[in-house]
Amino acid sequence: MYSKERLLQDFGNNLTKYSISTSSKYRILGCKPSLETLRKHYGGWKNSLKAVGRYYNDNVIEEGIVEQIVEFKEGGSKEDKERIRILTETVSKLRRHTQTTEISFSGTTHKFGYVSDTHVGSIYADLALLETAYDVFEKQGITKVLHSGDLLDGIKIYRGQEFELEAFGEDAQVELTVNRYPKKPGITTYFIAGNHDRSFYKLTGSDVGLKLQERRPDLQYIGHQEANIIIGDGDHKATIRLVHPDGGSAYALSYKPQKYIESLASGTKPDILLVGHYHKAEVLFFRGVISVQGGTLQQQTPFMRGKSLSAAMGFWTIDVTVGPNRIIDFTPKFYPVRS
Repeated sequence: MYSKERLLQDFGNNLTKYSISTSSKYRILGCKPSLETLRKHYGGWKNSLKAVGRYYNDNVIEEGIVEQIVEFKEGGSKEDKERIRILTETVSKLRRHTQTTEISFSGTTHKFGYVSDTHVGSIYADLALLETAYDVFEKQGITKVLHSGDLLDGIKIYRGQEFELEAFGEDAQVELTVNRYPKKPGITTYFIAGNHDRSFYKLTGSDVGLKLQERRPDLQYIGHQEANIIIGDGDHKATIRLVHPDGGSAYALSYKPQKYIESLASGTKPDILLVGHYHKAEVLFFRGVISVQGGTLQQQTPFMRGKSLSAAMGFWTIDVTVGPNRIIDFTPKFYPVRS
C-alpha cells in the first residue's frame, strides 16, 4: 500500500483531490514528476504506474499498459479520462528517455562500422569523409553501422554556435540529414541521441531521432543517451553499449571512459563500450570492459580551438566474436584523417 503521504512525497504538487461519488481520492494529474524520484522509488514510469494502480485498486491504470489510453471502469467521468490521457501521453514521451534501451543481433560473429559525432548541420561537418566511411563499409560487406550520438549539430549548445551552422533549426537539419547522410543498399545505421541532438528536445520537446527514423528507415534510433546491443545466441552472448555522456573533455585521454566504467554498479558493465561526445579516438581495456572512443567526422570548430580541444577525425571497423558469455576476439581498426 502507498499512503497518501507517500504519494505526496513522491509526486509533490502533481496530485489533486477531488470527489468521486461519496468518497475522495488522490489521483495523479498529467504533469511531469521527477524522473529521479520515479526511478528511485519505482524503477521507472512503468512500475510507478503499476504502484499507483495497486494503491487505488480500481483499474484506473491497468498493469502493463503505458503506451495507450487505459480502460476505465463503468461510470468513469470525462474528466477522469482526460487526465489519464494527458498522463499517458506524458508517459509515452518520457519512456523514450529510459537511460539504457536494448536491441539484439543474432549470431556470434559480427563486423560493424562505427562512427560518432557527425554533427550534420555544422559548416565543419565533413560530409565527404562521412561518405568515404560508408564507401569503406559497403566495400567490406558491413551491413550494420553503430553511431554514438551527435548525429546533428543542434542549436544553442554554446554562445556563437549559430554562426557555425550550415542548416539552422530542427527542420533544416533533419532535411539536410535526410538528403545528405550516406544511404547504401543493405546498410542500416543504429544511432543514439547525443547532447547536440537533444538540444531540440530541451527547447521544444521534439525528438529528432524519431523524425529522422521516420524519414530514413535506414537510420534506426535506438536510445536517448545510451543503448545496449546484445549480440550472440544462447550462452554465447555479449553486450555492446553505445553511450554519449555529458560534460567536457579531460586532460588525460582515457580519464572520462575510466570514470564512466568505474561508476557502473556490479553486474551492469557492458563487454564493449563505444563512447561518443569527446571527439577522441582510443581503445582501452579497463575493469573487464573494452572501451572505444569513436572520434568524430567534424573538423575542429572555433569553439574547440578556443578551448584547446583537438578533433580526432576518422571512423572505425570492428570485428567481434562471442564465446561462452564473453568476447573471445575483438579487432578494431581506425581510419584516421590528419587534422
